[in-house]
Amino acid sequence: MKLITPYATDFGKSNIIIKHFPDTESYVLIPSIKSLKNKKLAIYHRLFPEPDKRIFELLLILSRVKKETKYIELFVPYLPYARQDRENKIGEAVSADVLCELLRNFGVKKLITYDCHFLSRPGKFSRAGLSIENISAGKQLLAHAKKYFGKEKFVVISPDEGASYFTESAQGHSLKKVRHESKATKNQIHARIHKMEGEVPVRGKNVCILDDIISTGGTIIRAIEHLKSRGAKKIIVGTTHGVFAGEKIAEKILKNGCTHLFVTNAIEQQNSSLAQLFIKQSI
Repeated sequence: MKLITPYATDFGKSNIIIKHFPDTESYVLIPSIKSLKNKKLAIYHRLFPEPDKRIFELLLILSRVKKETKYIELFVPYLPYARQDRENKIGEAVSADVLCELLRNFGVKKLITYDCHFLSRPGKFSRAGLSIENISAGKQLLAHAKKYFGKEKFVVISPDEGASYFTESAQGHSLKKVRHESKATKNQIHARIHKMEGEVPVRGKNVCILDDIISTGGTIIRAIEHLKSRGAKKIIVGTTHGVFAGEKIAEKILKNGCTHLFVTNAIEQQNSSLAQLFIKQSI
């Protein structure tokens, strides 16, 4: 059986009620709860935007359904808190492990997601005791690029080694970030990419940059600058997860040499300047 939250209605009709009290606390009601008894259950949910809030709403859902069934599969197109997957400085919390352990402890037997940042490859994995199936949207992104360029040839580039699996089927190339620093302000941490490295054969050629996620846009903009300096012709950019954490990030990318920007609906978008591809997942 399927349970679909109001945040995932592009995967089916919602049958979970989520409301909020005046003080913003969340309320969850599952009208069909008694029909779930001993059934294999699939939950469709989105954890972004407002990841803290949506994770807690998911925990409310799981806390109730695990009383009725012993097998729960969870589909979330974008998995937040995947960035911090190791302790780089003594005392840092590893958020990827915390979230996976939470889901496992609340009854999730299998997590299905797209292009998980800490996995960097499609396939079946385990983290903090949680079974994870990581699906790549790379083929769909590449198909869109081929349709966009038509009969024109193009080179596929990933902006760093972490996204290199996007280029493998197209015999593409990867760039490398250099002087990658994290600058901490009072309440935020900003990753800073000073420049990119990598001698890639792009002079006079069209280029498609593919990445698993665009957050502040810094990596993509530096990659575009690097490829332009190497003589790239037309540059388009595709990503699975359009986080766009900041003001007019998509517009900045388009103004900095990108002629076409496309994303999947792993994160829903309201920006008309983006081409949006729809992923469909059945579990």
